Amino acid sequence: MLNPSTAKSVIDHAMFMGADFAELFVEHHHSGNVELLSGEVDKVSSGIDFGIGIRLFFGHKVLYGYTNSRDEEQLKKVTSLLCARDKRDQIAAAGPLNLSHLNDKHPMSEPLSRDQHVADKVDFLRHVDQRIRAESEKITQIIGRVGQREQQIEIFNSRGLHVSDTRHYTRIAATAVATDGKEQSTGFDAPGALTGWEFHHDIDPVAMGERVARQALTKLGAQTCPSGEMPVVIGNGFGGVIFHEACGHLLETTSVAKQASVFHDQMGEMIASPVVSAVDDGTLANAWAQLTSMMKVWRLSIPSLSKTVSSPRLWSIIWAA
Repeated sequence: MLNPSTAKSVIDHAMFMGADFAELFVEHHHSGNVELLSGEVDKVSSGIDFGIGIRLFFGHKVLYGYTNSRDEEQLKKVTSLLCARDKRDQIAAAGPLNLSHLNDKHPMSEPLSRDQHVADKVDFLRHVDQRIRAESEKITQIIGRVGQREQQIEIFNSRGLHVSDTRHYTRIAATAVATDGKEQSTGFDAPGALTGWEFHHDIDPVAMGERVARQALTKLGAQTCPSGEMPVVIGNGFGGVIFHEACGHLLETTSVAKQASVFHDQMGEMIASPVVSAVDDGTLANAWAQLTSMMKVWRLSIPSLSKTVSSPRLWSIIWAA
């Protein structure tokens, strides 16, 4: 996507301006979306976004800028603007670029760039819609969506790193609204994976429709939740979301480095009850939140600002992001 000689020239320019580390993040993002509203096609859209991010380190200070131009002079102009206040004599030199080839851990056969499969997606969503509608006359509205995207990534940095990767995402979502004339409630399901449109072969539209309708109808007749303190049982899956929002952001390097996190001075200390156990397995093939080799290479390639916080059976490594 970006000529390596152009990338090398821009990185050399940043190092000449006194940066300790320089990185270019190139992305070409292709998206395609289909939406049905109560059985009728409501939206079909697609788009392409392109951009190049430039990240520079001056000690622990991080500067970032971006452009949608591949032009070498434009990229150098953005770099010069970033360096304007921190310009200094050159301290380090950039290494030669070495292209690294990564193994594809996510088998995929129907990418968005080959075929958007609009008719197939509409047909699948109509099957979901029909099943939801068949569950009850109390269902008043149904929304079905398929979102598919394809990210092409290329990274260059002053340590000689040059890698590329293509990431495929597919998500199928359905929402049902139920009402009894006085109250209304919703049901929702949205499975997704790091793969192409072939993902839909693993999803039964009838079962999906039943789940969404059952959620909406069950909540419609549910009693008001009592108030007060009481034991809470958190199921697998969504418990990770709760942990992420309550603690995950506070474990990010940007918060820890600025001492804006309550965990900033708790290196090696227990941060949870001894009964707490959290596991984040980022090695599962085609899993939506899988940590790809590409991401590991990118994050490990930057200057080390990482910290480690521990609790029983829980080690969280916070990479500079």
